[in-house]
Amino acid sequence: MRAVPPTADPPHRVPLAWRNLTENRLRLLASVAGTAFAVTLMFMERGFQRSLLESMVGLIRHLDGDLMIVSRTLYTLSVPYDFPRRRLEQARSYQGVESAVPVSIETRRTFWRNIKDGLPRPIRVVAYPPDSDAINLPAIVSERRQWARPGVAMADRRSRSDRLGPLGPGTTSELSGKTVRISSNFDLGADYQSDGTLVMSEAGLARILPDRRGLTAGDDRVTVGLIRLRPGVDADRVRDKMRAGLPPDVRVLTKRGLIDREQGFWDHVAPIGTVFTIGVVMGFIVGLAICYQVLFSDISERLAEFATLKAMGYSDLRLFRIVVAQSVYLAMLGYACGLIVSLGLFRLVHNSTGLPMDLSPAEALGILGLTVLMCVVSGTFAARRLASADPAQLFQ
Repeated sequence: MRAVPPTADPPHRVPLAWRNLTENRLRLLASVAGTAFAVTLMFMERGFQRSLLESMVGLIRHLDGDLMIVSRTLYTLSVPYDFPRRRLEQARSYQGVESAVPVSIETRRTFWRNIKDGLPRPIRVVAYPPDSDAINLPAIVSERRQWARPGVAMADRRSRSDRLGPLGPGTTSELSGKTVRISSNFDLGADYQSDGTLVMSEAGLARILPDRRGLTAGDDRVTVGLIRLRPGVDADRVRDKMRAGLPPDVRVLTKRGLIDREQGFWDHVAPIGTVFTIGVVMGFIVGLAICYQVLFSDISERLAEFATLKAMGYSDLRLFRIVVAQSVYLAMLGYACGLIVSLGLFRLVHNSTGLPMDLSPAEALGILGLTVLMCVVSGTFAARRLASADPAQLFQ
């Protein structure tokens, strides 16, 4: 039989990495809990960031138009800037345009009086000609004859009732000093700027805010112009022609372009988007520290065992691989626990606030990659402790 050289790594038959991790159940629980905490922190920060980006474009996604005309000064629909209605008349003259629908949005001058505490609180109001079906939510379309009447509005069922009070059918209160009755509800969802949304007719909003009317119909104020194109018309080509032909006080975007612009503002310009990104980074750093302490302590307590393995012929590389494998096991266990906890917290936040809290498969895989990287990097630094595992010390 051929002898095995003493310096060669012995065959690996015992899962040492798994045994090291699971031998002490209490230590295993503490290690997984620490890793799961970091994973949950990253999940929640990413969930809040995604919630921010999705909630801020919830209304835009339901606007029924191929192209969107907005004011050149508009940087977010949460702070609406208007343009004169005559721009829509000009847009109708372009070949391929089927219709141009004016949509008015108010967020800074519309206050709904909570019937419980009597306090007025800001609410978003969206107004447009009822027959145009500018918002493609079935509940709004089917009830348009009701909210088309002056002094009547539909309310978002998922508005924050703790702030605005009840907004169910039949509720009557004041909107910026004028009496308004809620006819029925639809489902849209709150966002980080608006506690709720009302939908009413153009005439209804003009009754509350008369200054939205201009000296002529062409001077009426419009926040978003919905341009609908005939079937088969290239939206990009019409957009480019409008950009070249319309006055410079407006901007023409595709629906996708307006969504990207809105999300880009909240993700990269507004401070809140940066805060959530920093939160993910901080969760990663916290996880690094926790995993390093766990693995370093484990190696230190098992230094004699690692020295024995060296005496048996295990190379430093083989011992390093054991520590890295232990790191990966810890990452997978911590990730699984963190994912379960995060999904429960997502549901809790959604039920409490109405904000969209979900996670795409790509984002879940991204957090998994960060978790594995976090634990492997920690294990790599902790494995430097193996250099002090000297077999000669076993016989002193």
